[in-house]
Amino acid sequence: MLIDRQILKFSEPSGYLQTLSTLEVGQSVFSDDWRRASSLRSLSYYLVRTQKPGWKFTFRKMDRGWRLIRVA
Repeated sequence: MLIDRQILKFSEPSGYLQTLSTLEVGQSVFSDDWRRASSLRSLSYYLVRTQKPGWKFTFRKMDRGWRLIRVA
């Protein structure tokens, strides 16, 4: 079986990419919408796996939403 790798192009969440790339260590993004939080989380995994910038993120459930924190 041959599987081709395709580069994913995000149409709407390009703002998410800019948001994640401007985060400094210790800064975070909070979202009270599960769909947006899930999208940010998967985008952070994608960035770390494909671009290998040396960043690390953690994803936490807070009182009224979810927080994506850049830890390294």
